[in-house]
Amino acid sequence: MNQVNEKIDTKSASCREMDASELMDLLRSSGAIMMSWGSHNYTVDKMKGTKMFRMNVQGHHHKGHVYIFLNGLDLFDVYLTTFQGTIKDRTDEMGLYFDQLVDWIDEKVERIPEYKR
Repeated sequence: MNQVNEKIDTKSASCREMDASELMDLLRSSGAIMMSWGSHNYTVDKMKGTKMFRMNVQGHHHKGHVYIFLNGLDLFDVYLTTFQGTIKDRTDEMGLYFDQLVDWIDEKVERIPEYKR
């Protein structure tokens, strides 16, 4: 498993295929939250099905890449990396449920106490 301060290895991080359009729908359903990340340059790895989703972000706390993978428990593994691929933060070993994904990313990339929900 990829660890903080290592270079991300997308082959070892990927596990299950995911539907990138459903993932984008989930992220976009947050409305202004996803837009506040300054997200752009969406990339998917389609070798034998989509196993990796990556976006660039320009948030208040994190500027770099956000990688999203679907693990063997059907939970999301998320890695925040520099633009050079060094892991700065990641989800715990268990992963995130779909309803936790946007909040976790927002907390790490953009949210500050002054923002109201």
